[in-house]
Amino acid sequence: MESKEDRRAFNNPENDKEYYIVAPTADDIRGADWQYSRVYTKTLVEGITTSSEMMDILRRRGIIGPEFEQRQNELANNLAVKILELQTSTEIDRKQLLALEVANAREELFNWNQRLNGPMSNTCEQMADDARLEYLTSRMIENKDGTKVWATYDDFLKERSKALSNRSRFEVMLYIQGLDSNFMEQVPEAVAMREVESELRRKATKAIEELSRQQEEESKKRSEEEAALKIKKPKSSKKKSNEKTVQ
Repeated sequence: MESKEDRRAFNNPENDKEYYIVAPTADDIRGADWQYSRVYTKTLVEGITTSSEMMDILRRRGIIGPEFEQRQNELANNLAVKILELQTSTEIDRKQLLALEVANAREELFNWNQRLNGPMSNTCEQMADDARLEYLTSRMIENKDGTKVWATYDDFLKERSKALSNRSRFEVMLYIQGLDSNFMEQVPEAVAMREVESELRRKATKAIEELSRQQEEESKKRSEEEAALKIKKPKSSKKKSNEKTVQ
């Protein structure tokens, strides 16, 4: 059984309250599968297209096909090449530029894939999969003391805080896929940007320290010069005083 210390935590973006994810039980999984079947049957009866039907529609309309796949492969290869360049780069300025290029390449690939992923999100399978994920979310989220945030699936569906329900759903999806909550911070461009920022901070700190050292040296030099002038002044005053006495 998973201990409280082993639970994965996340915060509600509205009030920063901490919640926890626990592994689903066998009953939770059976309930989620039942929800999948229920929603799949319901949407099928209502005339919602299946995944295979949607693929046929997209092919007939020319939205996907050989050209789509060719461009998809080009964008994926371009992203892979830029990631390799980024990971082998050592110059800080070059690394910063490549990190931005990788981020742009990743976004371009994502946007291109939306030509397929967007329509596919409205199929029977995807709607049923969403219902299964929501059911699991209602069973896998706990408070700090180990009590369920939602007593039933219906309570989850009636949750007034959309920020909490959406964040919980997202966190459970990542958990099921084996991804960390901060997985986007682990992509090559994010890691590289942290390295760039760290190096820039190091250089800035070094420059500030050097400037401070120079200022201290200049201040010390001025103090020494002023001290030397003070030593000379009394001699000059005494000489003038003697000259007046002779007159």
